Amino acid sequence: MVLRVSFPSMGWSKIGFKGLYYPIPGVEVVDPPVVTREIVEIGAKYSPEFVCLPFKVTLGEFINMIENYNCNVFIMSIDCGPCRLGFYAPIQERILKDLGYDVTIIPIQQDDLLDFQWLEPFYKITNVKGKLMRMVDIIRGIRFAFLKGSYIEDITRYEGLIRCREINRGDTTKTAEKLLKLLDNEWDFQKLHQFNKVIKREFKKIPINRDKKPLRIMIAGENHIVLEPYINMDIVKKFGDEGIEVHQGNSLYGWVMHKLHVNFKRKVLERIAKDYIPMDIGGEAIWVVGHYIECQKKGFDGFIHAYPFTCMPEVSARGIIEGQQPDPFYLPIQFYSFDEHTGYEGMRTRLEAFIDLMKLNKKNNPKFQDTYIEPPEIAEIFDSKEKYDGINTLFTSVVEPFLNTFKILPKLISNKNQE
Repeated sequence: MVLRVSFPSMGWSKIGFKGLYYPIPGVEVVDPPVVTREIVEIGAKYSPEFVCLPFKVTLGEFINMIENYNCNVFIMSIDCGPCRLGFYAPIQERILKDLGYDVTIIPIQQDDLLDFQWLEPFYKITNVKGKLMRMVDIIRGIRFAFLKGSYIEDITRYEGLIRCREINRGDTTKTAEKLLKLLDNEWDFQKLHQFNKVIKREFKKIPINRDKKPLRIMIAGENHIVLEPYINMDIVKKFGDEGIEVHQGNSLYGWVMHKLHVNFKRKVLERIAKDYIPMDIGGEAIWVVGHYIECQKKGFDGFIHAYPFTCMPEVSARGIIEGQQPDPFYLPIQFYSFDEHTGYEGMRTRLEAFIDLMKLNKKNNPKFQDTYIEPPEIAEIFDSKEKYDGINTLFTSVVEPFLNTFKILPKLISNKNQE
């Protein structure tokens, strides 16, 4: 008997989740469909009124997959602490059963991935009895998830930096979607370990204006809101189409690395934010403050904080930032609080006004003049030449894949170049 299993999409992050459970024998992973207005409305209809938007969206996704995709087993990440994410799985399962659905929601405990409680869903859905063979399947799934999550982060990072420079409108969007679909369908480990070359090769084909010095912004906030393009109204693409260079503070891969205690970037942000928010209060609050301070130091032109309406950790981060303005915090910031009633036109009007503000700052405010530095990723893509291609050496077939899995290789190369 084949067990049909699915999970919330959270934008392109679903590719990484799919990779985690795809190798399990006897399990058919059902791709969650793209989030739509109908999915959000049905989730909101059966959710508590003041619960945060990701709860409503994921509940709507579950109902849609039960009714239209014959799927009634879902895997849902949860977390402990002050964030309501920890209550999603049991409450949503109770709501669905009260509605008459025969459903099981299996939680992934992600408080600390080093305690390995997150392996429990594997044991619950696999039909393999032997412990050794189960571990073989689990390790394969982890490799797929790590690699694909890493490449999703790379593709979306390059997307935000290149779209504002593209000469032909739409080239970046087409390239990113093509790469993400290729990544989703790639299950050969040898080819997957070389996928970073495919990413750079495809982006390098895009004609760009290298002389342009665009405005720079950072988009950060609650994970689900920032990573789900339908919910945030594809704000990354909108800013890029307006000629703004977009840096993204959230990624699935970054979150997993944080939970494994090896995301050193986040540790740096925690230290930067310590004077204003000395502890993790849930959500992405402490890292939002850290990102904001870092962007101000680097001479960015603006900052976007996106979060669900009623999300207390993110609201607290907003209060901390607003409480320090205009001194010492002077970087322009725009807050987007999303719920099921948020309209596109209101968001677009505010966004365009914010761009005008940044342009005036760049023209008249000395703090924002002559601060632009081209991202190293641009040179990495458009100036570099591949020294080798294929999988015919020990380095490219064994050593490089191992280093790439943990993102060590780029750091080593960067340090070598600086020497």
